[in-house]
Amino acid sequence: MLPVDTYLYSAAESRAVDADAMAQLNVPGYTLMQRAAQAALALVMHQYPGVGAISVVCGKGNNAGDAYLVASGAHQLGIKVQLLAAAPPSSLDGDAATAYAEATAHGLSVEDHFQSFSGGVIVDGLLGTGLRGEPKSDYAQWIERINAAGKPIVSLDVPSGIETDTGRAPGAVVNAAHTLSFITPKIGLHTGAGLAAAGQRHLDDLGVPQQCFPASAVTSLQWRREMLPELKVNTYKHRQGHIVIAGGDDNMPGAVIMAAEAALRAGAGMVTVLTRPDHTTALVSRTPEVMVLGYVEADENDRVNQLLDNASVVVLGPGLGRSQWSESLYNRVVAAARPVLLDADGLYWLANQGSWTGGALTITPHVAEAARLLKVGSDEVQADRLTAARQLAQKYACQGVLKGAGSVVFAQHMQELAICSHGNPGMASAGMGDVLSGVLGGMLGYTEGPFTPNRALHAGVALHSAAADHAALERGQRSLQATDVIAALPALL
Repeated sequence: MLPVDTYLYSAAESRAVDADAMAQLNVPGYTLMQRAAQAALALVMHQYPGVGAISVVCGKGNNAGDAYLVASGAHQLGIKVQLLAAAPPSSLDGDAATAYAEATAHGLSVEDHFQSFSGGVIVDGLLGTGLRGEPKSDYAQWIERINAAGKPIVSLDVPSGIETDTGRAPGAVVNAAHTLSFITPKIGLHTGAGLAAAGQRHLDDLGVPQQCFPASAVTSLQWRREMLPELKVNTYKHRQGHIVIAGGDDNMPGAVIMAAEAALRAGAGMVTVLTRPDHTTALVSRTPEVMVLGYVEADENDRVNQLLDNASVVVLGPGLGRSQWSESLYNRVVAAARPVLLDADGLYWLANQGSWTGGALTITPHVAEAARLLKVGSDEVQADRLTAARQLAQKYACQGVLKGAGSVVFAQHMQELAICSHGNPGMASAGMGDVLSGVLGGMLGYTEGPFTPNRALHAGVALHSAAADHAALERGQRSLQATDVIAALPALL
């Protein structure tokens, strides 16, 4: 089996891997189809032990061939099989036609008129990796029937209706309980709508050896302690980075507090919060390790200039707001030309100004913020999150992460993208972005040698989401709070 932290592949790349495997191993495609069916049937029986009947829905192409062989294998094991065809079997060709012939040779026949699903589990073999655009009306009708049945669904390779290259669902899509990918892990199951539609993801390499898997432009990002450099015996706080958290308008002191605490937990040597003077007492009372400096609009305070000039990185945006004070602080940080991590309303001001003129830039937009930065609709960003990430990198000459289910990490100087493999729905709560900004600030504050800003970005994104998953095990996803993620950081570090 392939490692979890690995390359992800598009539909075309997957077909190339399949072809290369068949050539190198001298294995016919039908043999791989048989292995895929065996793996799928084993998954069904493992996940639903004792299942006595299954419904298998077949489309056209190799995905249908897999499904017909699943039906044949189940029938031979004494499982009752309801065989349903969305496309006439006469339209099949190649290995799919051979698979249908094998199923009929074992006594199976396609049900003439659909009335209901009689199986306890539905196997989705409608549409495979070749889907582009909305499923045709007859397939969409089958998808709606499958979803409406209220029965567990196992999808073969990808849930029908999901685009393999983007994770987009342009129309009707099967909502699977389990999805088993064959040979290559598919990009579309790791981000966007595909992540939700896939349910629990599984992968079987069908015996294809590692040398058949080339590098790809998209990888799966998983937290590993080894991503961080070891602390040197003779290190000191200045070497570990001085992080400045800039933000916290009148009614939002909590945002800078959470970002500051997260930065400290992520390993920052020192943290100073640049915020409204009224927040000083609350910040120090909550976290005495944090230093605080009040910022007054249009005040040419030399202490502010010195603080920004000496900052390893400035985290600009948590609780920043959209007031005149907020704009003044934003412009002051930009003028300092220090490395900046821009989040929340910092991204609002960036979109307003249309370009970045400060120091090295890292951004952390969610979908709506990315849409504003690119001047497109949110639906367009969500439809192709990978393309949107690349556009952000080029337009703003930056690195960053497009947040959401299957967060996408990007950088202007790199063609490769990484999709975070951690995260859960409980992270959709107030303050999560502030904690991420703090974690990333703590990572970016210490970059030397092989631990580059890009590696710091990858490590911080993976750590934050993994800590959220760790915290959810104790708190539950529905009860998860941003401060729970901060509390979970030490266990992973």
